[in-house]
Amino acid sequence: MHSPAATSTRNKMFGSVAWAAFASFATYFCMYGFRKPFSAGTFDGLTAFGISFKSALVVAQTFGYMTAKFIGIKFISEVNKSKRAFYILVLIGASHLSLLLLALIPRPFNVVFLFTNGLSLGLIWGLVFSFIEGRKFTDLLALILSTNFIFSSGVAKSLGRVCIEYWGISETLSPFVAGLLYIPVLLLAVWMLTRIPPPTEEEKNSRGTRSTLNGAERIALFKKFMVGLVAITIINLLLTILRDIKDNYAVEILRLLKPSFKPAIFAQMETIAAVAVLLLLLLLAWFKDHFKSIAAHHIAIACGLIMILLSVAFLQQHWADPVFSLIFFTIGLYVCYNTLQCLFLDRFIAAFKIKGNIGFFFYFMDSIGYLGSCFIIVNKEILGSKVNWLDYFTRVSVILGVLGLICIAISWIYFKRKYQENSLTTHEPVLSV
Repeated sequence: MHSPAATSTRNKMFGSVAWAAFASFATYFCMYGFRKPFSAGTFDGLTAFGISFKSALVVAQTFGYMTAKFIGIKFISEVNKSKRAFYILVLIGASHLSLLLLALIPRPFNVVFLFTNGLSLGLIWGLVFSFIEGRKFTDLLALILSTNFIFSSGVAKSLGRVCIEYWGISETLSPFVAGLLYIPVLLLAVWMLTRIPPPTEEEKNSRGTRSTLNGAERIALFKKFMVGLVAITIINLLLTILRDIKDNYAVEILRLLKPSFKPAIFAQMETIAAVAVLLLLLLLAWFKDHFKSIAAHHIAIACGLIMILLSVAFLQQHWADPVFSLIFFTIGLYVCYNTLQCLFLDRFIAAFKIKGNIGFFFYFMDSIGYLGSCFIIVNKEILGSKVNWLDYFTRVSVILGVLGLICIAISWIYFKRKYQENSLTTHEPVLSV
C-alpha cells in the first residue's frame, strides 16, 4: 500500500497537471473564438482588391499572423515572464476590437482589420506555451493543448454558422458576436495560468533551463543546427499551408462534397479528429530518453504524411464517404503538425541540452509557414481562379505530402548524426547561452 505522504504527493502532482492543462487549453481555445468565426461566412459574390472578399480576409489575417511570427522571434524569446498574462489579455482584446471594426467599416477598407486581428493573435501561442514548457509533464500538457488546433477551430466555425443561420446576424458582424461568448472563460483561464508554479530544480536538470535569448545567441543557435532547422521549417511550412487551406475553406470544400451539410458538422468532424490525434500522440509522451522521443516524432510525422496522401486518394477515387476522408486527412495533418509544434521542440532543447526557450524556434518556423500560406492562397486566386477549392486542395495536398516525406527523411539523418557527434565529443551542453 502507498503511504499517506506518497498518496498526497501523487494527488498534488495530478492536481497541478490538471490545473495547468485546463488553464492552457482554455486560454488557447478562447483565442480561436476571436480568430476563426469569420471563416464560417462565405461572402458569396463579394470582392476586394481584385480577389474574392473572403480570400482577401484570409490573406489579411494570415499576413497579420505571419508578421506577428516575425515579431515573436524577438519578442517571445525575450519576454518578461511577469507580464505574460497582461500581454495575452491586451492582445486578445485588440483582436476583438478589430472584429468590431470589421463590421463597422465599409468594404473593402474593413479588410485591414483582419490584418490587425491576426497581428494581435499571432503571439498568443508563445505566451501560453511559456507557462508549461520545460516540465516533467510538458509532453502531456502540450498534447492536451495541441487539440486546440483541431477542436477549437471546428467549434468557432460552428458558432459562426449559428450566428449567421439561426440568430440572423450578418456575416461581417458574426465574428464579433461569437467572440463575446468566450470572454468569461478567457478571464478565468488566464488567471489560472498565472497560478501555475515555476519548474522545479529536478525539471530544470532534466529539461534544461528555459532562459531568454538575445539576438547574437539566436544567430549562434541557428547556425549550430542549420540543416535540421531548415528541414523542419520546410515541413512546418508545408503543414501550415495545408492546415490553412483546409481550415479557411472548409465550408467551400464541404459544399462541393456534401451540399446538404449542417453547421454542427464542423465541430463534429474536428472533435472526432481531435480525440483520435490525442490518443495517437499520447503514445509519444512517455519516453524518458529525449533522443528516443525525437526518433519517435520523426516516425509519427512520416506516418501522418502518408495518411494525408491516402485521404486524398480516398477523395479522388471515391473510395470512402467524403466526410470520413476529410476526418482521416485532418488526423494525418495534425499528427504531423502537433508532433512538430508541441512535442519535438521541447525534446530537441532537452536532448541537445540547449539553454534557451521554445519561443525562438517556434516563431522562426511559423513566420516562414504563414508566409507560404499567404503565397499559396493569393496564387490560387490570381493564377488559378477557375480551379475550385476542392481540386486545388487535393492537388496541393499531394505535392506537399511528397515533399514533406523527403524533408522528414533529411531531418532524421541530420539530427541522428548531430546527436552521435555530440555524444562522442562532449557531455557538456551543445550550446550554452
